[in-house]
Amino acid sequence: MKLYLAVLSTIGAIALTGCNTMEGLGQDVQSGGQAISQTSRDVRADWREARARNEREYDAARRTCAGLSGTDRDACLDRAHERYAAEMKQARTTYPRSSMQSRSDEDRREDAYEAARERCEALRGAAEDQCIADARARFRQ
Repeated sequence: MKLYLAVLSTIGAIALTGCNTMEGLGQDVQSGGQAISQTSRDVRADWREARARNEREYDAARRTCAGLSGTDRDACLDRAHERYAAEMKQARTTYPRSSMQSRSDEDRREDAYEAARERCEALRGAAEDQCIADARARFRQ
């Protein structure tokens, strides 16, 4: 009888310890999931900041080209575009889309804007201006 009670008590103690261990494991997994979600949000915020900075610099460079004429203006715009394209390529390497999950409507609109903005990179002059304006207008809706 004493052996039976000892075995039963041992099994009970192990079962309770196992429950606590499983609860702790669940909390650890939950904490890990929250950390991953926060990292994803941070990466997306960093991407937004990098993209906005590059676009501001590109817009400023294009405005400086507006005072020029003819081939000087075209060369200035080409240099500005090349710099913008290189900066965006670097940003896309640093912040790949696979690391930024689209969870909200804003994220999905932002992804659509980025895709539209990439299509504008192949254009020049007034066509590029119109493409950028259209992409921004759709994003701001």
